Amino acid sequence: MRITNDELSKQAYKKVKQMIVSRKLEPGQKIVQEQLADKLGISRTPLRAALRMLEAESLIESIPRRGVVVRQFSDAEIIEIYDCRIALESTAVRLFTEKASQSQVDRLHKVLSIFGKGTIDTRQYQQADSEFHDMIIKNCGNAFLYDLFQKGNLLGCIDRIGLVRTPEETLPEHLNIISAIHQRDVNLAEKLIKKHLEKSRQLILKKMKDA
Repeated sequence: MRITNDELSKQAYKKVKQMIVSRKLEPGQKIVQEQLADKLGISRTPLRAALRMLEAESLIESIPRRGVVVRQFSDAEIIEIYDCRIALESTAVRLFTEKASQSQVDRLHKVLSIFGKGTIDTRQYQQADSEFHDMIIKNCGNAFLYDLFQKGNLLGCIDRIGLVRTPEETLPEHLNIISAIHQRDVNLAEKLIKKHLEKSRQLILKKMKDA
């Protein structure tokens, strides 16, 4: 069966996005399209379509006389992203706590239950962290709220920023949020997720002041 350029573009989009999130393509790095197309085993036509999708998500940008580069977020932009996160995720966790089925709560716990005592693999934890927040937003029962995240590509930007604090620090915070959700304590769940996100925001602010 012949694979269309549209299908190749979607596959290339997913692969290049993962390369950006995992930092195989570093912030500020120029994307040499011939080399990347060769590495992915595709022609430049589907790759260009994939890059247009990534540019629409603010993960790459075209710079005059330099070409296409991986987008590098400033600290100020990261603060703005966190401001949006705090506002939207606070609402999402309230709705999720009220409406989520027990199986959805159990799946949320399962995402992080694999991390016990000892050294935590940072890359694996980052994926779990992203899935944790995505599950709450996606299953909060408000399609418009999730659409806001999608249109603003907040989840993609969050993946791109990566972990601000260590897994050892944030894992207990995640588990406490899950406990509040399990107890259907709406106010506590909202309070904990606000505190969780605000700690990371304050760390970035401190970095900006110390710079």
